[in-house]
Amino acid sequence: MRAADLTECLSLLPDYAGLTPAQQARMPALWARLVAEPSILAGVIEDTALPEGERLQGWGATMVLPSTMVKALNLETGASAYVARRVYAALLCDEMQPPSDREIGLLNASGELVLLILHFSMRHNDFFDPYVSKVIATANDAFRAFHDGYNLRAIFYENSAAAEPVARTSGFDTHRLVDHDALQVLAPEVRPALYSLTREAARQRVPGTPARNCFEHQPPRFRLNASQRRLLWLALFDDSDETLMAQLEVSTHGLKKLWRGIYDRIADTADDFFGDSPGEDDGKRGPEKRRQVLAYVRQRMEELRPWVAGG
Repeated sequence: MRAADLTECLSLLPDYAGLTPAQQARMPALWARLVAEPSILAGVIEDTALPEGERLQGWGATMVLPSTMVKALNLETGASAYVARRVYAALLCDEMQPPSDREIGLLNASGELVLLILHFSMRHNDFFDPYVSKVIATANDAFRAFHDGYNLRAIFYENSAAAEPVARTSGFDTHRLVDHDALQVLAPEVRPALYSLTREAARQRVPGTPARNCFEHQPPRFRLNASQRRLLWLALFDDSDETLMAQLEVSTHGLKKLWRGIYDRIADTADDFFGDSPGEDDGKRGPEKRRQVLAYVRQRMEELRPWVAGG
């Protein structure tokens, strides 16, 4: 998700989130800030064959929750409905600050990291429509890029009750809400539901579903810094150097310096990673090194996640 997607994304804010009119009015300003937060993992599904303004077919937003918020929401002991609404409320009144890159790294290295999928919404919701089925399949593929590689304790997912078949197929359990019975008067499409998977439950299952697979983890090998990880994350989507420079707010020289820092860090850690071929990083050898690094990172998503040991 980029700042340019903001208007179209907000048009997909789901009804089951139960946001108040006052909250909805403040969403554009809030999300303009959240787009750049390291604790926010927000992605879109885009159909580029459609006209501008109609291309976004899905929007998902996940947040790394600080430990204090996990407790405040009673996620692991007995949550009430409208979890995302309460998170947004805490952000809007500054009762909660999104975790920094370092704070995320500490949670990750200690195995205490909790993710909350605030919402995933689609432009069309007929699950048996062939086009919608393709959007859901794309969402499951994208799930790995956004959620794998963390040392997770648990992942929670708020959606509607109507989405339960998709959530279960993706590997989530239905999380019993404190106010479950009172919500039954609502239609399934607008009735909030909470799905979850914990590390303990995941370990009892054979890997295979997207939710179960995101609990497979090993520590990152190269321990790249935040700027290097951000470059690699953006580069995964095959953007041009011009696009990367604009998003990272660096010059051509600055971009080359970032790549060189990544290559040097990897070579210092694994001197055989690039083989024996000589060459300058920004010459003929540079593109080949980039290809090798991106191929590796696509299979080892932990290299893109903050990791601060000790603390």
